[in-house]
Amino acid sequence: MRSETFGRLLKGGIGSISHYESKTAPVIEEELGSKTLTSGASIQRYKAGHIPPDARSIEILAEAAVKRGYLNREWLQSFLHAARYPAPDKLVDQLCPVGPARQRPPRIYENLPAPTYSQFVMRQQAFAEVAEGLTKRSAAVLIVGFGGNGKTSLAREVAARCLSGDDGAPQFDAAVWVSDKDRSGTTNLSVVLNEIARTLDYPGFTLFAHDEKRREVEQLLRRQRVLVIVDNFETITDGALLTWLLNLPEPSKALITTREYRREFRRGGWPVDLRGMTEDEARELVVERLRVLKIEKLVGDLNQLESLLAATGGNPKAIEMTMGLLKYERRPLQQVVDDLYAARGELFDDLFARAWALLDEAAQRVLLVATFFPTSASIAALSAAAQVQGFTFDRAIEQLADLAILDLQQTQLSDTARYVLHPLVRSFARMKLAEQVEFEAEARERWLTWYLAFAQDRFWNPTNLRPLADIDMDHDALWSVRQWAVERQRHEAILVITKSLDHYYYVRGLWMQKEENDLLRIAAARALGLDAEEYEAIALHAQILGRQGKSVSAAAWLDRLTDLASVVAGDIDLVILAAHARFFVLEVQRGYREALTLLTSVEKLIAESPRAPRDNLRIANRQWLALCHYRLGAHEQAEQIFAENLHDAITLPYIRAISFHQRYLAEIALDRGDLERAEQLLSAALQQATQNSDPRQIALIHQSRAKLALLKSDYLDAQHAIREAIDRFGRIGMREELIEAQDLKEKMNTSIAVLPPDQHEMH
Repeated sequence: MRSETFGRLLKGGIGSISHYESKTAPVIEEELGSKTLTSGASIQRYKAGHIPPDARSIEILAEAAVKRGYLNREWLQSFLHAARYPAPDKLVDQLCPVGPARQRPPRIYENLPAPTYSQFVMRQQAFAEVAEGLTKRSAAVLIVGFGGNGKTSLAREVAARCLSGDDGAPQFDAAVWVSDKDRSGTTNLSVVLNEIARTLDYPGFTLFAHDEKRREVEQLLRRQRVLVIVDNFETITDGALLTWLLNLPEPSKALITTREYRREFRRGGWPVDLRGMTEDEARELVVERLRVLKIEKLVGDLNQLESLLAATGGNPKAIEMTMGLLKYERRPLQQVVDDLYAARGELFDDLFARAWALLDEAAQRVLLVATFFPTSASIAALSAAAQVQGFTFDRAIEQLADLAILDLQQTQLSDTARYVLHPLVRSFARMKLAEQVEFEAEARERWLTWYLAFAQDRFWNPTNLRPLADIDMDHDALWSVRQWAVERQRHEAILVITKSLDHYYYVRGLWMQKEENDLLRIAAARALGLDAEEYEAIALHAQILGRQGKSVSAAAWLDRLTDLASVVAGDIDLVILAAHARFFVLEVQRGYREALTLLTSVEKLIAESPRAPRDNLRIANRQWLALCHYRLGAHEQAEQIFAENLHDAITLPYIRAISFHQRYLAEIALDRGDLERAEQLLSAALQQATQNSDPRQIALIHQSRAKLALLKSDYLDAQHAIREAIDRFGRIGMREELIEAQDLKEKMNTSIAVLPPDQHEMH
């Protein structure tokens, strides 16, 4: 039996699953084929309108579309009716029971830091006060308390529970974490707006001018419940940020941690005074620390520790450090307590001084170099900078962790361990570091040397995108190394670090950081008198400006390339890079005929060059050449170049170029009416772009999928695809493409509106 309606509804169901699970249709078809004991080819046959011969296969397909694609009762009724399914009401009630509409699981966006504790001790009263504050009309909740009282840990746990809705916390859709402890005094309103945009997956907003960026971010905060956490607010000096947080748009809220309560907080903050732990909370923490330190047997009765808890005032950091001192000082408990009371108002000064005295030289060296890292440090980098290796390093780390001086940051056992410093510890360690000028100078050189090697190993490689994930973990440290080198005019080091970060910023869409990095790279090359390096850096900088539509700024840099042209005339790679920078300026101006002439001349230079250019540059030149032919309507020439170039890109492999070629070949197939080939190419392109984490190509591919579905009269799939394209264009700031996609959506809605009633009931 055949039914076009059945095939259309099934394609819509598979398209919906593809949308929510970010899988390609062929992958889903193979999964469904396995469950129906057939194959992916059989599912494709069903999509063409052939009805499965058995009721069980229909049930499996229906259940997948409802549960995985989140389609509703009306779709299911139409699907079962088109499939001639016997007695459909029972299955409809089973899969879509009548009652309150099921909510789709929220898509959670968050950037919460990994916890530095193995077990969180619930501060019931403080937690309840913060949770209550988040339900009030006040825009911001303030957690105020002395250092070491656990403000950061409480804020992180509140945020995590707000995302899950556990323990009575109010539900939020997203959580954005910003901490000033990483780069003290640098956090301002612009930094927070950028972090919100990136965390909510709208990186394009970071390119906007400040006022426009603020408006767009505020719209995001109005559309969903976002919890914005700003940690260590006491070191922030930007008054505009505080004013903005105290007037955050509803239903979003701000959660601020600070050691100091400011008068300005009265304008709209809900204060929560975080004091020391209660006796029960402190006992729970003590039991956990005894277990971690493996000294449970030394404490027969927890009542023995009451005087210790009283002497620390219930401060969790002080409790953790004191427990470590008990293990390493090997003194009677009462002596330890007496020393704590003697310290009085200088409790942490005393604890740090005693802990420092217990550390051997290796542990002291590790602690001192840990201050070089703004956020967290890897074991390898710590070991190299401190010049402490092997068993000695492991013993030093254990001692520092036992004394609660160095905190382990690890979400799961499978994650790579990293180490962080509490702000109080960082301040103490920096004072100690200032006393050892010679050691710092030598350690900084080792730190620099290690990261230069790290950076060189992660220079961009067109065949491998894995280094990007490595840089994610150490980006803050690389940034810190770069700044240290800039302050000391270490131009060789600046050049290496900026080259390693160049492609990282480009792929991650961190345009402001990329522009800053480009300028540092250009300046370093110029200072070193490396004309070729300067030429390459300028060409790449002009390219990114052209891609962003900043043709005037790009043209100014192109003039500098002209000045340097005679120096690099024989270098085919640099000639190509400069030509591509000019191409992107021409593309913004829609000067495709002039661009075609330019790129054709480059092809001639490549053919005549005694040295072959880099493969990725050769492929890129033909890629843009084919694009010019396509834009000028010469589709046959464009198709030939795209097809040949795609083969080369796959063979190399030049990973990021593959999906680009596949999409344009699909567009040419669409223009010819070859819908089957277009569908195959777009499926492959989406899979490749998803693997590459290439948001620009993914958005464009969804737009092409919408055109394909519209030509096939598959309106449900077309609507899914164009909505996805519009959402992604908006997120990454592709404004011209966004307008084009919105126009396509309007045409699509017009087409659906004129359908016969029996064909658009599902739309």
